[in-house]
Amino acid sequence: MSNKLYDVLNKIQRWLPSLGIFYLAMCQIWELPYGNEINETIVAVATLLATTLEIATSNYLKKGADKDE
Repeated sequence: MSNKLYDVLNKIQRWLPSLGIFYLAMCQIWELPYGNEINETIVAVATLLATTLEIATSNYLKKGADKDE
């Protein structure tokens, strides 16, 4: 994974939970459809991205440690 892709995915992952809460609030105010379903989907995607980024970070650090040995 390139550094640029990692940075973009990291920013997206950080913004997704607030986007989910925002949409859920708008659904309650404006009676928009599927508030819970969309919010839960956004949270699931954010969790998946966080896990993927954590694995990528771990692999990156492991490769750096292997080079030092």
